Amino acid sequence: MTRESVGATCMSWWRTDIVGEGGSARRSRAELRRAADATAALCLSATHDLNRRLIKDGHDLRRRRDGPERLALIAVALAHVGDHRAESAAKRFGSGDPKTLSGIRFDALVRAKDPGHLLRPLVRSLQVVEGSVNVAKLATDLYWWNDKVRTDWCFDYHGAADAKPTSSEKEGA
Repeated sequence: MTRESVGATCMSWWRTDIVGEGGSARRSRAELRRAADATAALCLSATHDLNRRLIKDGHDLRRRRDGPERLALIAVALAHVGDHRAESAAKRFGSGDPKTLSGIRFDALVRAKDPGHLLRPLVRSLQVVEGSVNVAKLATDLYWWNDKVRTDWCFDYHGAADAKPTSSEKEGA
């Protein structure tokens, strides 16, 4: 069980169940995009298909206090991604001059600690970049959403990823 395997599992689900060919993928994508909150997303079979894949790969969100909300967040967010790119969401949000996503909106995103409070601002932010981000990285970041991930997003958004401390620098401090 590694951080990367979460992204790979979610990417596989996204490719087949969300952007895949056929009516069931279009239906799942549309239903998840309409989900107004975690409960609505948890009522959808596509969310539970993702959950089954995560459990099979050793990433059982049911064991976490906020697991159901986090699962719903990942499913809804990925339903708003239509194009996989190399750049992370945070880099896409911080690209351009002025930045694609305003500083105020980005600040609201990274200050949201609870998955339930992150859902709507993230969906709006993904719409600003026309749903074009790195799917695996986004899924991994949302699965582990914590202070470290939010800090990394700040460095990526501001284009200062090269300035973030390495793990050896952190240990020496």
